[in-house]
Amino acid sequence: MSRPLKPAVRGFLLIELALALMVIGGLAAMLIPLLAMQGKLDSARQDALSMQQARDALVRQAVLGMGLPGPIRFAEADTGGFGSAASHVALSPTLELMALGRPGALPGQLLGVPTVSPWQTAYAYDVQPALRDDAATAFYPAVEQVGANWVFKSIMSQLDPAVNTNMSTGGVRTQLCRHLNTLQDIEQKIRIYPTTTSAEYRRSFINVTLPRIWAKDYESNFVWNSALGYATTSADTVDAVFENSSAAAFVVVRRAPPAQRRLDRQNALFQQVGTTGLDPTLDARGTVFPALAGERGFRVYENPLTPAVDSPTSDANDYDGRVQAVSLGELVDGLRQAGVCTTLPETCKVNQLFVRFANYVSSAPLTGSAQGLTLRWELMNRDPVSDAYTVLQSGDIANGSTSTGVCLDSFNTAVTSEPRSRYLRVSFISPTGSVGYADGAAAGYWYRGGLLVDPTLTTAATAADDGVTRWRNLNALAAATAGQTVTVSCSGTHTLLASNEFNRAGAAKPTCTVTQLP
Repeated sequence: MSRPLKPAVRGFLLIELALALMVIGGLAAMLIPLLAMQGKLDSARQDALSMQQARDALVRQAVLGMGLPGPIRFAEADTGGFGSAASHVALSPTLELMALGRPGALPGQLLGVPTVSPWQTAYAYDVQPALRDDAATAFYPAVEQVGANWVFKSIMSQLDPAVNTNMSTGGVRTQLCRHLNTLQDIEQKIRIYPTTTSAEYRRSFINVTLPRIWAKDYESNFVWNSALGYATTSADTVDAVFENSSAAAFVVVRRAPPAQRRLDRQNALFQQVGTTGLDPTLDARGTVFPALAGERGFRVYENPLTPAVDSPTSDANDYDGRVQAVSLGELVDGLRQAGVCTTLPETCKVNQLFVRFANYVSSAPLTGSAQGLTLRWELMNRDPVSDAYTVLQSGDIANGSTSTGVCLDSFNTAVTSEPRSRYLRVSFISPTGSVGYADGAAAGYWYRGGLLVDPTLTTAATAADDGVTRWRNLNALAAATAGQTVTVSCSGTHTLLASNEFNRAGAAKPTCTVTQLP
């Protein structure tokens, strides 16, 4: 028997193999850029997500910690003969906190968010120093001695970290609200007063409202610096910078790595070391780089809405950074939604106390029945030149009642220098309608008064003509107690004349006590 022959097995011809390889190569040539582009898009999405997570975590931390965390110091190394901060990835091994008013790295470990971006650059972080929650630097009013007297420093100095090193919230709820109220008030008043006269808020003091972000349409003011390899801002006046920026509670920045530094517009303040892409060390700022002493005045960051730009023909406006920022108003809204900054004492500012008055004072007539007297409180301003007093705020409290409370200035905030102390006067209205004594003699008002808060740093002082020791506790404005309500409670009787006016020499006068309680 014969077997059928199997057909011969035919292999690939070389030309067919070559054609297959060419097709595969062509597909790979098309797919590799697509995969690279996809990877870049994934990194960009992750970058944007990480930035949003950092923003949300910081707002959440402000609610939980009644303040914002401080930035972490970047690791520093000596390069080129002087120090430069390796501010792209490396952080301080001990996670050292920066001093009040200095920017640094995002404390991602505390917040539970990434600290390094997909571009392998550490997220930078800048925070308004008065909104930090550091307990060791909790707010305490700054005072100074002028001649023989102690006086409060200006409101600008109270919130300037170079002047007052005790200006954080200390993790105290009311102090966080007081600082936000004050910062918003300063920002509004600086916008009202564009000049630099000493009697007005100065825009050269915008360091008080650091950090700031540019307006979105400010990109054209950046100029390409070919020698340094990045864009810097053109020369601008203080007014121009202020008008084109706004105050932020905090700013998170994803900077470009050194290889892409030409796409990362320069901050209005920071100077990088040559072409290294690194920042000067803390020690070099103010010595090697005098313009960076204190890092104040023009620390303005890119607007969060600024898109990435990489022009093929010009690098003048190229930008490839990313910014997340929360304004002072946005933080207030977030806190209020969480039930914070909603009570009356939380509407005060750092120079104010929340004061209420209780009136239990009656008349002591020569004949007839006693009747309740109305209490009148007045917040006074004393002119140091003329010694004249002007009423700024006042109110009447009926007998047997306690007022809801009001924010009263312990010192004024209308000028940047020589803040004037505020005097509190408590009087009573006689049955005939006279406020205080009607005998025409000097000091016609009976009052328990004097300075609302006296920065004399002494323990004893007397008020006016009645010899009553006045309340003058400087600690009242400190973070630990400023949120507590000051209650001026008056009781007793006041002797009347036959005319039903108050008897200055009468046997009975009311007494007032002052307490500061939660």
